[in-house]
Amino acid sequence: MNLFTFYRNSIKTLSVAGCDSPEFDVQQLFDFCLKINKTQLLLRANESIENLDISFFNECLEKRKNRIPLQYIIGEWGFYKYNFKVGEGVLIPRPETELIPEYIYSKFQKEPPKVVYDICTGTGCIGITIAKLFPTCKVFCVDVSDTAIKYATLNKEKLCADNVTVLKKDMLDPTSPIGLPFADIIISNPPYIKSSEIPTLQQEVQFEPELALDGGEDGLMFYRALKDNWFPFLNTNGLMVLECGENQAKDILEMFLETAKGAKFIKDGQDIDRIVVLKK
Repeated sequence: MNLFTFYRNSIKTLSVAGCDSPEFDVQQLFDFCLKINKTQLLLRANESIENLDISFFNECLEKRKNRIPLQYIIGEWGFYKYNFKVGEGVLIPRPETELIPEYIYSKFQKEPPKVVYDICTGTGCIGITIAKLFPTCKVFCVDVSDTAIKYATLNKEKLCADNVTVLKKDMLDPTSPIGLPFADIIISNPPYIKSSEIPTLQQEVQFEPELALDGGEDGLMFYRALKDNWFPFLNTNGLMVLECGENQAKDILEMFLETAKGAKFIKDGQDIDRIVVLKK
């Protein structure tokens, strides 16, 4: 069997398994396992696979066939301009979340923030990206999960983000912010899926930690904690920048009506109000 036929058969395997983007997944696995990118595949299309050790590829393909997320298999994923280590036990970085650093960079490019909190940091992708964009800023990446703390620390070291401090704190605990310097910006992509909807999620998403997904009965539990426990630790005119789920933005705004003195929504590529910006 030649390489191109093997490639097409692999795509068919993932397609039959129900994967959403089988061709993209196989391209990524070819590059990761066999060190063959798309251009090299075209140049080597007629090469026999007998010349290759495909055992690791087949092992990874079987994992993907069983709907284990591609990002967990590869162990690293791109976010904004950087690659972050990722694995079981942390939320996978998503493209819509890049709206947060994009907005903050556009807003603060001329006058960088001095202190930023990233609450529910996970891999640290948002906070560490902010730290790389603003090297003079102090960024505190906060999470309650030991696994998240491990990955955020690994990514801080990998990307040489010396201005990042990774802290294990329960953001639901009202005392958690005590002892930190007041923040110019608080960012968060908290769990926001309703508890009852967790079992209905896409198979791949169910491999991700429930701790990073479950937002309580109405999906808004963590936003209440952000308002009550963390918003008071913003400096005057500071911003809280939050990712949220579909149809949640207005509920979050109502929650902050008596607390914030300004707000805006940022839409994602599907025209969903994905980011809520609140001004103190």
